[in-house]
Amino acid sequence: MTHRSFACLLAVFALTAACGGGQPEATQPANPAASAAPSTAPSESAAPAASAAPSESAAPAASAAPTAEAAPAGPPGPGEWDKWSHDQKMAYMKSAVMPKMGALFHDFDPKDYAEPKCGMCHGPHAKDVNFKMPNPDLPKLPATPAGFKKLAAKYPKAMEFMGKQVEPQMAALLGEQPYDMKTGQGFGCFGCHTKK
Repeated sequence: MTHRSFACLLAVFALTAACGGGQPEATQPANPAASAAPSTAPSESAAPAASAAPSESAAPAASAAPTAEAAPAGPPGPGEWDKWSHDQKMAYMKSAVMPKMGALFHDFDPKDYAEPKCGMCHGPHAKDVNFKMPNPDLPKLPATPAGFKKLAAKYPKAMEFMGKQVEPQMAALLGEQPYDMKTGQGFGCFGCHTKK
């Protein structure tokens, strides 16, 4: 596996976990949405329907139902992500996660991540699997510290980027703590990647 393909794989890990995977919930988040305007501004990498007109968020959207609901005003609190509806998650991913994570990956490698899109993490069939994470199409990661040590030796730049930038930023966007090796708790690699 090349450095480039491994970095792409790890990129998918970060963004995939953000979308929450699993089945959409019908409950409302504890922090209600402020307005639809924030979800329409930074959506160049989102579906075209999201950037058509800011006022469309209140009207029924024939082509993109997930954009019909306004993005929540801020990140979820601890444990709230699973309580958000699918539409709320989609709006938040477009308004907050993609702009921040896309820029992070673009800054890491402007050539490979010239135009980050949802599929970078969720894969080419994301809609077909309801954006479920972890994504089995991403590189499978070792389940042991020794395996990660080998990856770090082989891909030091990518592993440092994922561990020091991607994981903490994605955890913050999801309202979670980054993975703590001592406690085994928090958002980490296996939020996006599956194990070997």
